[in-house]
Amino acid sequence: MSDQDAIVRALADPSFHPHRPAEVRHHETHVSHVFVAAPFAYKLKKPVRFSFVDFSSVETRRAVCADEVRLNRRLCGPLYLGVREVVRCADGTLALDGDGTPVEPLVWMRALPERGMLPRALAEGRVSAEPLIAFARTLADFHAGPESALDDPHYAEPAVLAARWQHVLDDAAPMIGSVLSAPDHEVLADFGRLFVARHESLLRGRAPAGRFRDGHGDLHAGNLCLVEERLPAEGGAPPVEPGLYAFDCLEFSPELRANDVASEVAFLAMDLVVRGRRDLADAFVDAYGAASGDDELRVLLPFYGCHRASVRGMVQGLTAAGASQPDTRREAIAAARRHFAHATQLAWRAAGPAIVLCSGLSGSGKTTLAVALAATTGFRHLSSDLLRKEHAGLAPHARAAGDVAARLYDPHAREAVYAALADAARRALASGEPVILDATFHRRAAREPIHALARELRVPLIVVHCSAAEDVIRRRLEHRVARPDESSAGQPALSDAGFDVYLAQRSSAEPPGEQGHVLHVDSAYDRDTVRYHTLRALWLWRRGHPAHVPLRFEA
Repeated sequence: MSDQDAIVRALADPSFHPHRPAEVRHHETHVSHVFVAAPFAYKLKKPVRFSFVDFSSVETRRAVCADEVRLNRRLCGPLYLGVREVVRCADGTLALDGDGTPVEPLVWMRALPERGMLPRALAEGRVSAEPLIAFARTLADFHAGPESALDDPHYAEPAVLAARWQHVLDDAAPMIGSVLSAPDHEVLADFGRLFVARHESLLRGRAPAGRFRDGHGDLHAGNLCLVEERLPAEGGAPPVEPGLYAFDCLEFSPELRANDVASEVAFLAMDLVVRGRRDLADAFVDAYGAASGDDELRVLLPFYGCHRASVRGMVQGLTAAGASQPDTRREAIAAARRHFAHATQLAWRAAGPAIVLCSGLSGSGKTTLAVALAATTGFRHLSSDLLRKEHAGLAPHARAAGDVAARLYDPHAREAVYAALADAARRALASGEPVILDATFHRRAAREPIHALARELRVPLIVVHCSAAEDVIRRRLEHRVARPDESSAGQPALSDAGFDVYLAQRSSAEPPGEQGHVLHVDSAYDRDTVRYHTLRALWLWRRGHPAHVPLRFEA
């Protein structure tokens, strides 16, 4: 048995601890063991060596333990009590402190309440905005203070930031097809490079302005604890007041702790959004912005949030690849997909409001494509079919027939739906959201108000026009009539339009092309191919390149 094995066994035994806890809970990570012996906790660093950390010598582990206490006291002083030693006594037994020979250092902490760990508290709905607002102010003070001053400003160089970005995407490349798609990977890689190039002056000015700091480095929900009730002084440890505390900073890597303050804010905000609490993320960001006076923060948040989400996706992907337990692998894959999806949406939405007008006759596949585009980009999907049912007092997937169906598609109803679609688009765009408008838009008169809205609000607009051969459309619409609860995409169809509606639309259709960018999509090909090529073309448009060339696919 190695010394570390003996120490692990000793620390897991309640009788080893002088204060005789009722139980000891043992947690293990790839770099450490943590023993919770309430009211204290002890962290034992493993003698490991990875590309990012070297704990192979006891001297190094002792120095890193001291660094961990010193650095974490900056944000949660009452929780980090000091460094203790496991010693070997004269009779060969192990003890915690004492007159023996020191053999292994331990980080000594207050035990954190498990129900206060932020992921659990969030899942149980016990987190309000108040502790996050207070923590944002604490974080802003920390970032402005001398304890986070950064001696080496080269980490802030745009070239270093671009290299960090590319390193993450290189590590994620083998995960294409399992936890992210090829077009999403291309978008993420391009977005990082493009952002750094376009904002080089802004990025270069952050370090001289004091916005690049030696921070926490790993500020996600898993490293925060919500202390809901005061922890009393105990065993020489000071009391801990209620509040939100950030622990477990990246003590072993000054490079990974060296970040723009926007990166730290973006990390926690991103994690809150991925966990379904955008409201808390907004409250946290607003409070930090007000406390710090950082007017450039919001420009940088999409970039750093995208980077942090990509890092988390990549790490979860690596966890899935190395997992021996099926449940662990499934959970890691799901988490990786969530984080990469969020990163991709941040990249798509970073440029601000925009309009994607997704048009095509009934049966052309426009709604299937619009839904897929919205899922990838995070743009708000506004559907004429949903509005039509809403105006008629019908549930979204309720079927209409006979006179009811005829009224749904008469000229007056159509005009009202298009007016409602334009109003909904205006509200979304005014709030900063890009939109995907999903309707036939087969007449120029229906498209013109949307073009006028784009000109008025000065937002870019592209028309994605879907079409397919008539026999393909007939087959789709006949399938819709025969099996109304299942569209060709495998989901209940929203539209009640049949082949007769398609023929009427075709007879009066005015295909787009009168102004702006038009992307022609032949939707007869499989959905994945259509989605892939459409997203690639749209990204070129979104990043500032026009997409004039019609999109066609070879069989």
